[in-house]
Amino acid sequence: MKYLTYLIVLIVLSCGKDEDTLPVITNELLGEWQLEATKISPGDIVENWTMVANGPKFEFKANGSYTHNEKACGGIVNGIFSTNDQVLTLRYHCENNAIETNFNMNFSEGNLILSNVGCIEECSYKYRKIN
Repeated sequence: MKYLTYLIVLIVLSCGKDEDTLPVITNELLGEWQLEATKISPGDIVENWTMVANGPKFEFKANGSYTHNEKACGGIVNGIFSTNDQVLTLRYHCENNAIETNFNMNFSEGNLILSNVGCIEECSYKYRKIN
């Protein structure tokens, strides 16, 4: 009987988990962010941010979903996100293909700084919170 109880608990805990469902997010990432500046290097050291006018926006919601208004795959991107050890993972579908992108994430002076994981040169994006 003891083993049957363990088996039932194991089955209940393993059921109902959808790969596209993420835990509720409650951190400073939530809200709407607009790209303000970039540091993109073709191989040299980049010390100063290059300002961006009317940059694209991210909106991160507490249910783990996000939107990005930069046109990709023919339209606005709607997907899901997660954070882990200062890495932001974005997932969305494009033409029936699942896409996953990872960014190193940190906050500096109220700004969200994202940089591509694996980028050898400087490739950073500075977002300011607008909502």
